[in-house]
Amino acid sequence: MNVSPEYTLAMASLNASLQSIRMIASTGLVSPRDVDVSLEGVARTLEHLPDELSSRIMPILDKQFAAIKRAAELNWDEE
Repeated sequence: MNVSPEYTLAMASLNASLQSIRMIASTGLVSPRDVDVSLEGVARTLEHLPDELSSRIMPILDKQFAAIKRAAELNWDEE
């Protein structure tokens, strides 16, 4: 697969965004609902990917999304 500079930049941005959400979820700074809203926005944006790319990326991202959601559930304290 030949990778364009735009694709590389987009993937780096996506990874940085998900890493940021994961870090704040792991420290309990956001509610599970906030995480769902953030990840839903990412997922909606990615719906516009070509099928070939989506079929490669989404299984990986689904695992990352689940781990981030779980971190928020484990660390959120409403107090």
